[in-house]
Amino acid sequence: MDEKLKDNWCPTIVAFLCNWCSYAGADLAGTSRLQYPPSIRIIRVPCSGRINPQYIIRALVDGADGVLVSGCHPGDCHYLTGNMYARRRFVVLKRLLDICGFEPERVQFTWVSASEGGRFAQVVESITDTVRKLGPALPGDMTAVSESNNRSESVTSVSLTDFDYRVQESKIRMLSEELLSSGKVDVVLGFREDTDDGAPVPLFARTREDLQKLVWNRHCWRNLSPYLKQLNGKAAIIAKPCDSRAIVNLLVENQLSRENIVIIGVECNGMLDLNDMPIRGCEGCPSKVPPVYDHAVASDGGNEFMGLPSPADQDNSNDTRTMRSVHERRARFLREIDKCILCYTCRQACPGCYCAACFTDRKMTNWHQADADLGEKIAFHLTRAMHLAGRCVSCGACENVCPSGVNLKYIYDGINDFINDQYGYRAGIDPEVPPAMSSYSTTDREIGFLGGERP
Repeated sequence: MDEKLKDNWCPTIVAFLCNWCSYAGADLAGTSRLQYPPSIRIIRVPCSGRINPQYIIRALVDGADGVLVSGCHPGDCHYLTGNMYARRRFVVLKRLLDICGFEPERVQFTWVSASEGGRFAQVVESITDTVRKLGPALPGDMTAVSESNNRSESVTSVSLTDFDYRVQESKIRMLSEELLSSGKVDVVLGFREDTDDGAPVPLFARTREDLQKLVWNRHCWRNLSPYLKQLNGKAAIIAKPCDSRAIVNLLVENQLSRENIVIIGVECNGMLDLNDMPIRGCEGCPSKVPPVYDHAVASDGGNEFMGLPSPADQDNSNDTRTMRSVHERRARFLREIDKCILCYTCRQACPGCYCAACFTDRKMTNWHQADADLGEKIAFHLTRAMHLAGRCVSCGACENVCPSGVNLKYIYDGINDFINDQYGYRAGIDPEVPPAMSSYSTTDREIGFLGGERP
């Protein structure tokens, strides 16, 4: 936009205001006849803690140039701690927007009390000036996806020479048979060969005859943890490190009962697809050893793991920090989602997507098909990334099943690293630690909040 037009252009800013403080502050500004730009479109909400990040993302996708969220000052919440929970979500959302190449300055968060009518007017003026300098959201170049759509992504090689899968398979069968025959479990969840192409598929073994079909090889890459929610009674599961991390995540979110699960932890050095190509989730796996298990199956079939589960050195070749320009980050994000057809296969395979009614289904009638335009793709992937913030276990299930080859793992890894840096939490490691996005600390930093950072 031309600089002269920017100076005269009035942006459209959606403001989510807490009913008890910020909305009352806005009302006070009005009754006090305070002047501020006519850019704000106010939506009154019960509490800042009730604002789903989906609303903010949807506002930007549907044409808003900026979004303001304002609530009670920390310690003054009408619902005691609603704004404390919201504070972490807002900080993580701004980091997500930055990773994906959207100016985080378009989304501003602040606190305004019922007596701060003057402050509300200043906040509106400040965000209006900020957004006016940025120009309209979703400019024309959003539809101009980079021409490198079909570029090949480098894949880290995986060495499987030290693993004897036949020895591991024998040990898994022995443990499974013992658990079933003793009545300690009702079913063993593992793998069997598909009758069509021989690919390993889930096996629900309830008898010794079923166990004869059990297989374990370098192609058993699928994450079995989502099937646990469909089983009744006690179940044993053959769990790679990524499966075990997913189970831990389901345990901390009260989706599973630890008493009903027996984890047969299997040491893993990476999996291959049927074409012997490395599975994407394996290239950055933080550990070869499951973080939680009841029985151990080491690489040599032993009962003890030689190493402890610990984060490995991460390959930062695709780190967003190496992409300095916001336009580069945006081009990368758009290039990937341009491949997306909104089939939601990633959602179905993800062990962290367990909601009975997904946010994408709530607004869709049975006769209405998914609209795969750019706005819907942006809304879906940004909202899903926020829902998985602090919950993604980097198993790669979403990418492995994607028919279009969409590669957004760098986004989830970037958010996970940010949450680990800020709040000291890594999903899927310790079942006794509450999830970062479902808890708060009074010392949480207000990174990117309007008015500057404060403890």
